[in-house]
Amino acid sequence: MQNVIVGLLLVTVASVAMHLETPGEPQQKPIALVGGRVYTVSSGIIERGTVLFDRGKIVAVGSDVPIPADAVRIDCQGKNIYPGLFAPHTTIGLIEIEAVRATRDAAEVGSFNPNVRADVAYNPDSEVIPTVRSNGVLLAVVAPEGGLVSGIASVMQLDGWTREDIALRPRAAVVVNFPTLATYRAPWVRRSPQEQRRDAERQIESLYDFFRAAQMYARAAAAGLADAKRDIRFEALRPVFDGTMPVMIRCWEYKQILRAIEFAKHFGIRAILVGCSDAWRCLDEIKQSGFPVIVGRVHSLPMRDEEGYDTPYRLPAILDSAGIPFALSDAGFWQQRNLPFQAGTAVGFGLHNDAALRAITLTPAEIFGVADRVGSIEVGKDATLIVTSGDVLDAMTSRVELAFIQGRPVSLESKQSRLAEKYRTRYRQPKQ
Repeated sequence: MQNVIVGLLLVTVASVAMHLETPGEPQQKPIALVGGRVYTVSSGIIERGTVLFDRGKIVAVGSDVPIPADAVRIDCQGKNIYPGLFAPHTTIGLIEIEAVRATRDAAEVGSFNPNVRADVAYNPDSEVIPTVRSNGVLLAVVAPEGGLVSGIASVMQLDGWTREDIALRPRAAVVVNFPTLATYRAPWVRRSPQEQRRDAERQIESLYDFFRAAQMYARAAAAGLADAKRDIRFEALRPVFDGTMPVMIRCWEYKQILRAIEFAKHFGIRAILVGCSDAWRCLDEIKQSGFPVIVGRVHSLPMRDEEGYDTPYRLPAILDSAGIPFALSDAGFWQQRNLPFQAGTAVGFGLHNDAALRAITLTPAEIFGVADRVGSIEVGKDATLIVTSGDVLDAMTSRVELAFIQGRPVSLESKQSRLAEKYRTRYRQPKQ
């Protein structure tokens, strides 16, 4: 009887964690999006423009583009054409239902797991993916979490059959959770502030020790001396020390950010600062480091009671004014569907519209080394595009009407859209 119950639970979890949308077919004919307002991101806006793409690549962009006779013409007059939106920090595809342990695969046991890869654990049939995709988010950096070194994040396209055709950059960055240096005095906190500080310093020292060992291993391997004692964890970190792979360092409060920068400089690694709620407190240090920032969440509360309510809302504008490259993100996995809302709120609190759009398209592509393929509408890049009824940053009134990933038409249906249609049908049916 127990085996039967377990079997039923597994079937239930599997059915919940699988969406019904079929991945788009590879592009067979040229497609021309004609007459829309084209937001190229890299080269301004083209009024009444045309975007022509073939075999998954953009072949022409402009206001006077010759259209081949066999091309599929799509009238986009009164519509806006954008690059697909890019979520630069998420666990989408790794978690399905937070309350169901069997559907959570974002963290491994232990403190140091640099060999863990997000693209291997990614579930392309997640029911969450179509929901996020329907709001224009077509690309995501899927990052593991947990421990001090969580694993390797992957740039994933949010449509496809397997990880081989979904992963745009399987090994995009190593993820590090820098220990917090904040101390807490709440009644439920059992350790004293002194004990909390000592524990944080011990964790930081262990992080330094691990990276020192990995750095020595990388040097030995480069000299041909490491073959006899191969370590898969240190092997995963070798690209970090030769400069070909960055490190995403999660850090939020002021002291934590400064120590994270110090850590990255000590080992000479390329860092991406993630979270950075206190970035406004250390703008000079961040700018001098040259490290880009991924803003953790615009829609959040200030870190301290004495801070203004709008501190998180204004942070992107502050970073932009300081000349610090940044991208916008949201927490978790299903929350990524709110990415255009995050950018729109930042615009409402001082960020220029162009900078907000860049922060969810081209800048994350640049940060993760895929700007030669995605992030803007340019000839030669992937035809990863969306067509909307209005301003994509005004997501309350605008709707994504078409989406393409590498020229493949992508379904914009989701569980939510099917349920909405189901219950609208009730009121269209004649009463009994």
